[in-house]
Amino acid sequence: MLGARGFLGRRILAALETAGQAVRVPPPGDLTAATRADWDALLDGVAGVINAAGRTAGSPSELARANALLPARLLEEAARVNVKLVHLGSAAEYGAVPEGHASREDDPARPLSPYGASKLAGTVLIKEALRSGRVQAAVLRLTNPLGAGLGAGTLPGRAARELAQATRAGQDTVRFGPLGARRDFVDARDVARAAVHALTSDLSGVVNMGSGQARPVRDLVDGLVTLTGFRGQILEDAPGSPRSGDVPYQRADISRLRDSGFTLRHTFHDSLDSLLCGLEPTEARSPVPG
Repeated sequence: MLGARGFLGRRILAALETAGQAVRVPPPGDLTAATRADWDALLDGVAGVINAAGRTAGSPSELARANALLPARLLEEAARVNVKLVHLGSAAEYGAVPEGHASREDDPARPLSPYGASKLAGTVLIKEALRSGRVQAAVLRLTNPLGAGLGAGTLPGRAARELAQATRAGQDTVRFGPLGARRDFVDARDVARAAVHALTSDLSGVVNMGSGQARPVRDLVDGLVTLTGFRGQILEDAPGSPRSGDVPYQRADISRLRDSGFTLRHTFHDSLDSLLCGLEPTEARSPVPG
């Protein structure tokens, strides 16, 4: 498994072990530069590979290396030893969609960010390899995963930290940008289960993974307010995220995943509770700087 040390990778690793799967994780390093012997040692005797590695931010060349070049190399090696590949894609590959539209796997992909473009490049390579019959593969196109350990660089991660800290510090105001954008939030534990399901089932090609619901980001903040007990005021007068302006609506059609026998287990409330419970004590207790 690749990316086992990341936010989603840790959960996928746990889900694989719960399912009784023996897991092999490569040592830290740049696998795009790995030798054939390195890949033989990693893939010898395995039933399949889950790629949870990648970057969400960085320069265009860093994004391309992590999100396109690594899948390209992994495709080459997986085809050579005939093992199935499950790759984590992103709903950012779709770009902006009309309000109310649930994105389907055969919808046009028009990413609006370097991140989305780099993820789409990896997906296109896998789809082409599938079309030519060179490999068995599935791409889970993820929406917005929530759960313990989500970084402060994301709005949910930052909101959880700031509201928990503000509650303990007795602050009366927490500021965010506009919270009206609608997002498809899904529990990271369900993402992990879906990755294992994709590996052990006959799922193939691009498969959406989300909740199938579009919620205002305000619902996320309101839910965290309730769980933390914050009694102050939430203001939406901070600078907004360019991504929210570019992609104001997101919802995945998850019919393909459901038709394959997969069911979601965790509610939106479960996800918010997990997000808060996963905070480090210092994050939950230290006052937010003024």
